[in-house]
Amino acid sequence: MMSDHTFKILVTGPYAAGKTSLIQSVSQTQVISTDVVTSGDEAEVKAHTTVAMDFGTYALDGDDVRLLLFGTPGQPRFRFMTNILKGDVDIVAFVLDAQAPATHAPAGVELRSLLADLQVPAVIGVNRCDDLDEARRIARSLGASEDHPVVACQLNDPESGRQVVVEILISLLAHIETSTTTSTTTSTLSASGAGVV
Repeated sequence: MMSDHTFKILVTGPYAAGKTSLIQSVSQTQVISTDVVTSGDEAEVKAHTTVAMDFGTYALDGDDVRLLLFGTPGQPRFRFMTNILKGDVDIVAFVLDAQAPATHAPAGVELRSLLADLQVPAVIGVNRCDDLDEARRIARSLGASEDHPVVACQLNDPESGRQVVVEILISLLAHIETSTTTSTTTSTLSASGAGVV
């Protein structure tokens, strides 16, 4: 964790899922972007693509709580950036496109790998979807557990992006409370000599 009140969010997922749109829709500062003109077959999907990262911020309660949003490239050849950006993250915001089912299987592989590697909370944003039950079905098919919050969203809409941020904040708070309780319990047991033979 970066500090008591600043949190690093890894915004990741498959190509053209809506990662950049999420950051652009909620960032309160100018988004730092590394978009370039897309080439090859991918140009048929969208005109520009992220090649290094997107970066935006979101502050709450007079800057007392600050989210740093790091968006990863979706193209496989730039996937090494995910390994660079995932260091010291506090939570993953995994974005996928409900209307691009061909991306779901590889997205599931990536999601399961990230969750096993990072051991941090995750929020699943199912973009271009208005049906929460359908969004949950898609997220579960990728390997998300019942504990992972799922948001059905339209990430070209700032209000929808803020719903994802709300789930991120709720998940962070729950994780902090659980960690604090576990730490307190461990300290109490250690102080009382519990478990010592």
